[in-house]
Amino acid sequence: MNKKQKTVVKRSLTDDQLEALIEEATVDTYDEYEARVGFLTMIQDNVTVPFQATLNGEAVTVSGIDGNDRVIKALIKENSKSIPVDILDLEINTSLVSRSEWIVAYYKWERG
Repeated sequence: MNKKQKTVVKRSLTDDQLEALIEEATVDTYDEYEARVGFLTMIQDNVTVPFQATLNGEAVTVSGIDGNDRVIKALIKENSKSIPVDILDLEINTSLVSRSEWIVAYYKWERG
C-alpha cells in the first residue's frame, strides 16, 4: 500500500458518519478485496465526475473512476487520453466534489 497521505478533506464528517459509510460499502464482504470492490461500486455510483483535483502539485481533471479488488483508480484526462492513478494519491477539495464523502470513507478505511 502507498504510505503517502494525500487526500485533502475539506468537508467535516463525524467518525460515526464515516463508519456508517464504511459499513454500507463493506456489508456482506468477506475480506479486504471484496470490501475494496464495495467501495469502488459506491464511489462509481455516487461521486459525480468529472471533478478537479491536484496530483503532485498539478491541477488535473478526473474523468472517471475504475479499479479492481486491489486498487481504486481515478482516470485523469490528459489531452485525449485517460491516465489511471491511485485515487489516494490525489488531493481533493471535497467541498467541491458532489458525494465525495465516499472517497473520504474509502481513505479512512484504507489508511485508518
